[in-house]
Amino acid sequence: MDVEQMPAMETKEKCLWKAKLAQEANRFEDMARYMKQVAECGVPMTKDEDNMLAAAYKHVLDTKRSSRRTLVTVEQKDGITSWEAAVARHYRARIDEELRALCTEVLTVVDSWLTSDQPEASDPATGVFYWKLSADYHRYAAEVIDDPGDRAEVVAMSKAAYERADRLGRKNLRPIDPIRLGLMLNYSVFLYQVCQQRRQGHDVAKHAFDEAVAEIDAIDDSMYDDSTLILRLIRDNLTIWIQENGGESYAGSAEDQVAPALVAQAVDEDDLHAVEDRVQADLVATAAVAAPTVLLSLSPSTGTVESQPDRDRRSLQDNVN
Repeated sequence: MDVEQMPAMETKEKCLWKAKLAQEANRFEDMARYMKQVAECGVPMTKDEDNMLAAAYKHVLDTKRSSRRTLVTVEQKDGITSWEAAVARHYRARIDEELRALCTEVLTVVDSWLTSDQPEASDPATGVFYWKLSADYHRYAAEVIDDPGDRAEVVAMSKAAYERADRLGRKNLRPIDPIRLGLMLNYSVFLYQVCQQRRQGHDVAKHAFDEAVAEIDAIDDSMYDDSTLILRLIRDNLTIWIQENGGESYAGSAEDQVAPALVAQAVDEDDLHAVEDRVQADLVATAAVAAPTVLLSLSPSTGTVESQPDRDRRSLQDNVN
């Protein structure tokens, strides 16, 4: 029996099993295709299934973005001939088209949820997840749009989605919630790097960091790994941005300085394969992904002198200013 002829629940269960099998085999394009079928079955998805959908597409996206970065480097390489540059440029254009098609596919799935009759009020965390996903993939699409007018339009759509997710998150999620922290991390990077609104990006990140650290003592064990990891990424970005500002805080106060960190460029939670490796699971309601980054271990210690959570809480509180 074809997948299309199966009852909806049976179709979902079979496609989900195939997606998990593809994940085990590191066949992420297959995993993304099966998760798209799961999303299109008409049966509500669980949070774990939402995460699988996002993770599958993000792995595919990361591979293509990495290929694109390599080709851009080749194009700009000293001593390259005009013929070689043209070949690299045409090859990059192919990848750009694949990226645009991938973003369109993801956004079609996301829009089907956002325009459905599933009320955000009944599950605000899922609402934040899908609005953030919409914002992220509009941002990725903007990266490969050459026309300034078209790019500005897509950037505006990304910003509107981030703002919608932000409003929903502030209303319904705690500042220490990893879903909200992941959103604020990506939103601040979007403002700082894509919109070139550096002061605003810094302020969004700093406010999110301060609010979350104020709740660090009351963090749930289930949120510990994800939340503290994202807090470290936010702190690292703040350090980088202050350094780029000549060592001066964007707020103009020495009290807003953060401790130095071992990173070389701003990152967001969509640029870290280390999340999946160190936490052993996708970030709650976010896709686990991307490039290698130096991170301190956040796993709770079994020592009896001072636990790792206590040390991390103390470290984060020490660096809140």
